[in-house]
Amino acid sequence: MSSAQEIQFAINRIYRALANKRKAGYRDIRLGLDRISRVVPDTQEWKGVHVAGTNGKGSICAFLAGLFKLAGLSYGSFTSPAFPERHNGVTINGLYVNPRMYEMEMRHVEAKWERIATNWRFQHGEDPEGLSPFELETATAFRVFNKMHVPYGIVEVGMGGATDATNAMKEKAITVISKIGLDHQEFLGNTIENIAKVKGGIMQRNVPCIVDHTNPPSVIHALREHARQVGTDIILTWKAEPFLMTLDNSKWKLESYQVQNLLCAALAFRHLFPLKEIDLNKLMNTNPFLPGRMETVQIYPPASGLEPRSILVDGAHNMLGIEGLISHVDKHMRKPDQPVTWVMGMSSSKHKPFHRIIEKVVKRHDNLAFVEFTPGTNDPQPAPANYGADHGKTIVKTPEQVYGGEPTIAKALPWACEKAGQDGPVVVTGSLYLIRELFGLEGVRRARQLGTRRPGRAQLYRYVKLAQERNLTKEEAREFKQARRHFHLSPLRNKVFLNVRDGGSPQSPEVSAETSEQQRKAAYHKKQEEGYKKTIVAIQNDIKRPTTTSSGGSAEEAVEAVGNLAARLEDLKNQAAMHRKEYEAAMAKIRGVYGDGP
Repeated sequence: MSSAQEIQFAINRIYRALANKRKAGYRDIRLGLDRISRVVPDTQEWKGVHVAGTNGKGSICAFLAGLFKLAGLSYGSFTSPAFPERHNGVTINGLYVNPRMYEMEMRHVEAKWERIATNWRFQHGEDPEGLSPFELETATAFRVFNKMHVPYGIVEVGMGGATDATNAMKEKAITVISKIGLDHQEFLGNTIENIAKVKGGIMQRNVPCIVDHTNPPSVIHALREHARQVGTDIILTWKAEPFLMTLDNSKWKLESYQVQNLLCAALAFRHLFPLKEIDLNKLMNTNPFLPGRMETVQIYPPASGLEPRSILVDGAHNMLGIEGLISHVDKHMRKPDQPVTWVMGMSSSKHKPFHRIIEKVVKRHDNLAFVEFTPGTNDPQPAPANYGADHGKTIVKTPEQVYGGEPTIAKALPWACEKAGQDGPVVVTGSLYLIRELFGLEGVRRARQLGTRRPGRAQLYRYVKLAQERNLTKEEAREFKQARRHFHLSPLRNKVFLNVRDGGSPQSPEVSAETSEQQRKAAYHKKQEEGYKKTIVAIQNDIKRPTTTSSGGSAEEAVEAVGNLAARLEDLKNQAAMHRKEYEAAMAKIRGVYGDGP
């Protein structure tokens, strides 16, 4: 190592020390099951599919969810960290849980804790304080699974395993442990074998445990020994390799770590449902990936600078993840003599080898923007941007290849796009908290986004009470209408579905001639209104254009033409309003027939 590199290495150590000192707030991470076990539902109405590991556990959950959906099986899923909002960590049958329902269940958890914590102390007399944010989210997810009556819950471990809040799960159908590496050593231990023992804590007696067979032999040995003590067996993923024979590798081009995640999910699903079909090509067609994991995202101005383009986004935040990302970039994106432009941001940790990560990612001709994310209430602090930038300058050819502006993703991304040019690859990587901030920027468009479940009966009762107290907001009124319609069309109430519960077929309702006529009227007036609105928009655009006399007419004639358009515009607006009124009248009569109120 040269003297210059030694000096730079010393400076980097100082930056890391300063990062630990400058923390603005306390990150509330408290491992242990004492608190969480008191607020999870007393009865667990679903069987758990519990997934732990250092890397890939979220992707395994996504693959499992896809397999459940293809098989027509009902399920819930809980992954973390959730973004952009808390409720986005919980899905039911592929849709985000309704945010209002999530809030209601979270309030129930908080109220239960307040009742319990009043007179309760740890055995050693310490005040338990409040629930940690992750404990609150976990207990809420478990309540949502119960409320939605899902038979299976796919649950990703937050950190570790044995003392993670998700391990308060009472009944498990199967457990899965993905690739294990060094991460969160301050909580889990300083060796990979110790970390393996902690993650093996999710095992339960007589519940099979699927393990990624590419783990080091010492990890496999530690997990096998722990399984023996618990009273279960581990099943290595090489047994699922025959599933890969049908996978179209030329189409999907999965990295080796993605293949292992896929095998973990397929083998777990096979043990749960031996007779169900597993078609990996159908699964991959559903794009079963979590947000921010090897995701191609379209960005437009202002996020992209001047021109729209696509970028690769991957939340690789430790050495295992970085190695997988580099393999993908080198195989599919990097071209000879063309730089890759990296936008990176990491969370601060005294155990994370930032200098090794940067050295592994950045080549001499690459560009680098090292940025900081804005931490939330319980998020970790970001690693200092000047630390990453200064270390990057020791790797690249010239200082101009390293971003030196305001260290935010919003400011750095246009610089990265300009540096890369139209054809050069841009990769955003690092902490998932950085990815969350990226997805919130104006001009960022994701190809695949999940929908949200419509409100149910519980929300209907809430909105009825709320409407009696005050006027509803537009959003509340929209959800109130959805909840009311959902209630009236419920299979438990609607005559159409009376025979379904007994194994029969839905009975199509007989539509009277009068109702058919109202439906025809509603469709006609709706179409007329839409046509008038398009014409109105076109005329408004004509009026906004500057008046010209290129056709030979005078300026007075041009002004008169604009005046005629304005008069015509008012007439068209009246016609559109009339058709809207007729449409609403027809719909009110139809709803009266089918019990959905105007």
